[in-house]
Amino acid sequence: MSEFLVALTTYLALLALVTLWSRVKTRTGDPVDYFIASRGLSGFVSAMTYAATTYSAFMMVGLVGLSYATGVGALVFELSYLIATVAILAIIGPKVWELSRRRGYVTPTQLLKDSLGSYWGTVLVVIISAVALIPYSAVQIVGPATILSGISRGALDIRMSMTIVAAVIILTTLTAGLRSVAWTDAAQGLIMIVSAITLTVWLALATPPEAMTKLGDLGLLSPLNSFWTPRTLIAYTTPWIFFALTNPQVFQRLYLPKDRKSYLRMVLLFSMFGLVYTIITVLIGLLARGLTELGALPIKVDIGNRASWNNVTPQILSHTHPALTVLVAISIIAAATSTVNSIVLTISSMVSYDTPIPERLKLAVGKAVIILLTLVVYAFALTTPAFVVDLAVASSSLLLPLLPLYLFSLYGLRSRLSYLATSILGFPLALTLATQQIQLPVPKEVIIAASSFTIYLVFYILEKYLPHLFKHSQGQ
Repeated sequence: MSEFLVALTTYLALLALVTLWSRVKTRTGDPVDYFIASRGLSGFVSAMTYAATTYSAFMMVGLVGLSYATGVGALVFELSYLIATVAILAIIGPKVWELSRRRGYVTPTQLLKDSLGSYWGTVLVVIISAVALIPYSAVQIVGPATILSGISRGALDIRMSMTIVAAVIILTTLTAGLRSVAWTDAAQGLIMIVSAITLTVWLALATPPEAMTKLGDLGLLSPLNSFWTPRTLIAYTTPWIFFALTNPQVFQRLYLPKDRKSYLRMVLLFSMFGLVYTIITVLIGLLARGLTELGALPIKVDIGNRASWNNVTPQILSHTHPALTVLVAISIIAAATSTVNSIVLTISSMVSYDTPIPERLKLAVGKAVIILLTLVVYAFALTTPAFVVDLAVASSSLLLPLLPLYLFSLYGLRSRLSYLATSILGFPLALTLATQQIQLPVPKEVIIAASSFTIYLVFYILEKYLPHLFKHSQGQ
């Protein structure tokens, strides 16, 4: 415990130094510099902030637990995300980057407002994004708090741990905005990958060959098993493969590289980071399960209780060397705070730029939103014991109605009426399906995506071929 307190104090001190240095570099009073660092980041920093924003506590807490409980199907699920994201970054990303620079976009929703022409539709999307990202943000508090509470052996309860994480989020984000988040992400990304590799090596050295045989006997080395049915795989991957488009905090990351060369470097480095981090994170869960089945690692997790899967990583760390425990714990805190920092910063920029806020108040309102949203997420996390992967997938499902909006704003079929209709009808449908236990013939995530596209296209046809019924939508 003493080693962890020393390491945590050192980590927080380094964060404070980077944050203060970032504040010196930030142009005071300039919201563009505060929210997107004046679009001036290098390829390396852009890649690390994209990776740290994307690969959060979901990985070292959620994906480890998911792999431990359900097997190698978790790798298929997460690699589906990575492949889809790299494809989006390679095909759609350059167009977004170019538009953001040419038209001066600060927020993702500015692109929607400019292309689809509805001010109030954009306000709705801002609200939808903020509400939908609360569960995903809560993951970033629940994850590291679980680790803090677990390795402290009761010295820090879960509420105190969550309070510490929330305080770090507010302080690091509020002080210097995106520059603080991005530059701390560069360091935190390295901590994440080094700690994960080290833990994987430690587990691999302790795992005899017969552990893999045991995993095979349990069906955990098969991409399809009793958990990973085709339906479950489709349900998990449908919202995840569109994450790079529907989640505003990662969409906004496309604005940050200072030139085309930096953008390409960001994509390449992120791809490499993502592949390595995904494979080793899944390996940690599988190796830990193999050792547990052999009785060599006394992990006590109720496989039938999904919320208990959050406890796999803390229990692994309780049996490692204290130095490794500290390193991994710090990496999880780093990943989580980075992600939620990015979320609250992006949402605050959307509120500042895409709602009726006077120019002179944009920065002040943005900072107030950072505090308010973090407190809302903190309160939600206190009352939510759910498995972190389920929370993350739920957030992405709620954001699926935004998918046709971003795609059609970039590639034609632009319609103000469709924009409003999809915003008004799509999100309540997604919220109902995501929160109610309804038996459906196909995964609800597929229904949400298909319904959102259908709503958009139906109203596009109505506006195009029956314009006399929608005169208010003309002149866009």
